[in-house]
Amino acid sequence: MTERRRWKSEEKLALIKEIKENGHVVETCRKYGVDPSMFYRWKEIYDTYGVDGLISGRRHSDPSIRKLKKENERLKKMLAEKELEVSMLQEAYKKTKRQRL
Repeated sequence: MTERRRWKSEEKLALIKEIKENGHVVETCRKYGVDPSMFYRWKEIYDTYGVDGLISGRRHSDPSIRKLKKENERLKKMLAEKELEVSMLQEAYKKTKRQRL
C-alpha cells in the first residue's frame, strides 16, 4: 500500500488560487495529482475557516469547531423562523390595512 501524501497549507492554498484564476478544476487537479473531491473539501474548509483551516492538524472536526457549527446551525434556524414570522406579520398587516380602506 502506498503512503498518503501530506499537502502543506501553502500547497493547498496555491491549488485553490490557481483553480480560482483559471476555472479548470479537473484539469488542474489532474496536473497536481489531487482528486477533485479533495480540492472541494479544501475549498470548503478555506471558505469557512480561512488559511488556518488548511493547516494540518487543525481539522474542522475539532470539538470546539463542532460546537460552533452546532451553535451556528441553531442560530440560522432561529433567524429563519423569525424571518418567517416577520413575513407573516407583514402579510397580516397588509390585509388589515386593505380592509380598513
